[in-house]
Amino acid sequence: MDKALEHLLNTIVQTRHQTELSEKEEDVIKVSDTVSAAASVYETVRNTLEYDEEHLLRRNAIRRILKRCLVEGSQAQMAGTLVKELIWARYLPNGRVPTKVIEKVELILEKYSVLFGILESETSQGQQGYDWLLDAASVEMEYFLVPPSIDEALASFAYQELKRRVDWQTHSFPEADRDLQLYIAIHRSVLNSNPATLRYRLLTLYYPHWRKAKKDDLVVKEIMTNLPKVIDSIEKQIGHSAQDDVYRFIRRHAIIFHLLCDIAKDNPEAFTTSLVSGDMESIDAAITKAAEARYALFRSRLTRTVMRAAFFLLLTKSILAFLVEYPYEVFILQTTDFFPLTVNILFPPILLSLISLTIRIPKSENTARILEELHAIFGTGDEFSIVFKRRRAWGGVLWWIFNGLYLLILVLMIWLIVSTLRTFHFNGLSIFFFIFFLSLVAYFGLRIRNTRRELVVIDMSRGMFGTLMDVLFLPIIRAGRWVALRAPRVNIFLFFFDFIIEAPFKTAIGIVESWLGFLREKREEI
Repeated sequence: MDKALEHLLNTIVQTRHQTELSEKEEDVIKVSDTVSAAASVYETVRNTLEYDEEHLLRRNAIRRILKRCLVEGSQAQMAGTLVKELIWARYLPNGRVPTKVIEKVELILEKYSVLFGILESETSQGQQGYDWLLDAASVEMEYFLVPPSIDEALASFAYQELKRRVDWQTHSFPEADRDLQLYIAIHRSVLNSNPATLRYRLLTLYYPHWRKAKKDDLVVKEIMTNLPKVIDSIEKQIGHSAQDDVYRFIRRHAIIFHLLCDIAKDNPEAFTTSLVSGDMESIDAAITKAAEARYALFRSRLTRTVMRAAFFLLLTKSILAFLVEYPYEVFILQTTDFFPLTVNILFPPILLSLISLTIRIPKSENTARILEELHAIFGTGDEFSIVFKRRRAWGGVLWWIFNGLYLLILVLMIWLIVSTLRTFHFNGLSIFFFIFFLSLVAYFGLRIRNTRRELVVIDMSRGMFGTLMDVLFLPIIRAGRWVALRAPRVNIFLFFFDFIIEAPFKTAIGIVESWLGFLREKREEI
């Protein structure tokens, strides 16, 4: 058996054993179930307004707590507040987190406080460093509280398997960068790591002793001395010009490792026995069952994501309609035509739902290809290699011709939309909002549709209709992407929750829990 695969299976078994032992811990942190319910509801409401992956919600909560508490009290107080709030919100299990965890969290905070202390907050570099350290600290804190041992072993296994199969048919970026770019792409595709996670992963890759370091250790002093250079070096690799191409190239094979991990976690002993004995029929049946479960999970997550996004669009567009569009019609145009208002409110969420919920996956063909690649990895099937080529860079006369056609199609589509809306008596402001939200919804809808690529290994033909849609709507989608990347990333609702509600709400929860504890003591005295 491959050593990396054996390490993955051993890690799964050890993690399960450690979980069973941790449940027997006596000195643990307990909070009031009533208080926990209130905090959990708050987090649920707040997270509804934040478009982010579910596996990032706990880490985002850690980052928010750190940001709020950095200016308050000592590291010991911050550590206690952090752990308790995570238990309140049910990001950590109540009555199962050992009290000694707070001391270790305090040591991590002390290490980062040294780095925060050298930042010049008034400068743009200081603000960048502050945000960067918040990302790294929140990831390290989550990794300590909920160690990703299985994820690390899975990424290591995927890296070794894909590295020996990649045929780099490109000269567009140096060979010295290829292994690191493959490492980043695997963490992005197999583990769904976001930029904050990648920052911490590369930090520990460059400085392996950082994880166990204390504030007075040499590695902390070295990073403190060279912090701007460390940040620039890591950001350069994360933002490498070839990274997105490598990521898209690797993403289509990520499902293979997800499914392998699924069946290994389900029953590691049975999987090991089948693999050693060469019982591929049992493994194939387990993989097929796991694939069906993944397809169903994707559908449920897709529905949930679309509902959240549609709700946010409906809320945002309704507020804009009654704060901007309606007053414009009444006071400037002196009309009261509710049809454009209704269309502008309802059209974006309906369009997003239509784009997203019509996704289809060719299950049987896809599962068959997954089994072929897994057989190669297990050494029981035909070997395969994956060829990496960078996309052709258009230049010269063709660049001008193609971009000119692209711009012409965009102008014609906008003209057609404007002409159609004019026939329904849309005013200039309503037309602007319609096109603005149309481009954004088309872009985000396509991004949601593209999430199926995390499951699909086979090539999917676009067909004549798909090609026609590309010709007509890709310019609008690209315009939506341009707007999304340059628009101010300020969610007024999240700002309201994080800076107006959260601090007093958490303070009130703390007071309520103290009061309940006081009552419990008095009751025990009777």
